[in-house]
Amino acid sequence: MATQPEGKELSALRRRRRLRQLLGAVVCVLVVIGLFSVVSGGIQLGAALFDDTEEKEAYELRLRNLVALDPTPFDSLDEANKNTLLNALIWSCIGDSSSYEHDETGAMYLPTIDIDKAAAELYGPDFKFTYETFEDHGMTFEYVAEKQAYLLPVTSAVNDYFPKVERIKREGDTKRVTVGYLSPFSAGGEFSSNMDITPTKYQDYIFTKIDGEYYLSAIVASEMKPETASSSSVAAESVVTAPQEVMDDLANSLPTDSSVAQSQLPEDPVE
Repeated sequence: MATQPEGKELSALRRRRRLRQLLGAVVCVLVVIGLFSVVSGGIQLGAALFDDTEEKEAYELRLRNLVALDPTPFDSLDEANKNTLLNALIWSCIGDSSSYEHDETGAMYLPTIDIDKAAAELYGPDFKFTYETFEDHGMTFEYVAEKQAYLLPVTSAVNDYFPKVERIKREGDTKRVTVGYLSPFSAGGEFSSNMDITPTKYQDYIFTKIDGEYYLSAIVASEMKPETASSSSVAAESVVTAPQEVMDDLANSLPTDSSVAQSQLPEDPVE
């Protein structure tokens, strides 16, 4: 029969054993919680790293005015239709028209210094235009040398297409931005602002890295193809003119601040 001191020791030993067991269980629970948190955090971090939604939206805004004019593909800026490139920049520069000078008919003078800035942002700091009167897409843009500005036609720009960036692929010092061309015209040529719009064709816009920034250098055919070939041909050949107020609503559904586009483009990781 155990003496009283021995009984106390056994009791204390059992308490210590239960305490160690409880502590071990708590540690196991904390380890499981920690592993779950690490795995969950890793999944969220991985999803964030591969989520390029903001970058796609930024490129959509950056290319909006050029895609609207459906430019002919080119392998270099030297081979491009300069009038279309300039036309796209002119419309991208127009913001608050009240800040610009107007003639007696209400036509606006757009200074070429603003175009130079927009050209440097999209085509690169070394790309320059020769400014003179030109025609593009049925409109005449008169260059007024003494004002160093273009006298813009009193009209609204009607977009034939709106860009939808499908994917962005990095290839060394270039980015291949695959752009879907959204047309507000159905396969039958009817216009509708409420239809389920899908791209009627695709083009790859090639951006080349210069001094840490990416600038448009080429437009080439894409390996992506529309779901149906007929809708593409009908949309391209359609001569239906949509109500301007509806086209404006479609345009306003996209971002409008070019500075936001530049700030949203992510920086490349330091290698």
